Amino acid sequence: MQVLLRASLLIYACIWAGAAWADDDSPFAAGGSTSLDLGRYSTTFSYPNGDHEAHVDRYGLTFAEPVGDDFHFLLVGGYLALTMDGDPIASAQDYTGRYLGLMGRFRSTEGDYLNFSAAAGYTWHDVNGGNSFAPSEIQWYETWGEAGPVLGVGPWRFAAGGYYQSFDGNETDGGAANQFRRFSAGSPAGAYAGIVYYLDRTGSVGLYATSGARHGITLVFKREF
Repeated sequence: MQVLLRASLLIYACIWAGAAWADDDSPFAAGGSTSLDLGRYSTTFSYPNGDHEAHVDRYGLTFAEPVGDDFHFLLVGGYLALTMDGDPIASAQDYTGRYLGLMGRFRSTEGDYLNFSAAAGYTWHDVNGGNSFAPSEIQWYETWGEAGPVLGVGPWRFAAGGYYQSFDGNETDGGAANQFRRFSAGSPAGAYAGIVYYLDRTGSVGLYATSGARHGITLVFKREF
């Protein structure tokens, strides 16, 4: 985990140092971006035998490219770790793997102080645990949507709103367990809030939190270009 984190930080430092500055004098001009995302959240996996709390760590990169006025296409991916509470098989395992997803984001830029943001995406997650005698794999496919206002005050950005999540997945256990189980999201909705500070014209640090169906926090280092 420490090696991966250090490698991610090194990669992002290189991206940060080599990023081009925007020609526009505005510190918030729209364009592409690269960000390093470090986060942890908990959500409910609903199995046929009951609900179990899953704890997910995500360490990855997000690449955003403008595809029109105020619209961006995003590619997200990285390292994933998972633990689970109260399940006879999964709670005894530490799972690691990867995630990869696509998103679309709209963020208006017309308002001097108050704007609107909305995003929707689809992400694949795959983690493995256990050993060669009793392997276990968990996969899930997640649909995500969010929307809310964004307030700008000087170098600060404040965001809040609501989100919707839906996912379906399966757990495959080998060895003595030898079972295949499906699960889905235990709860579909919640709220989010975020605060971003621009260090310069194109570099920012953000902290985002979610509550409800998914409760957690994410730290984002971002460079626009």
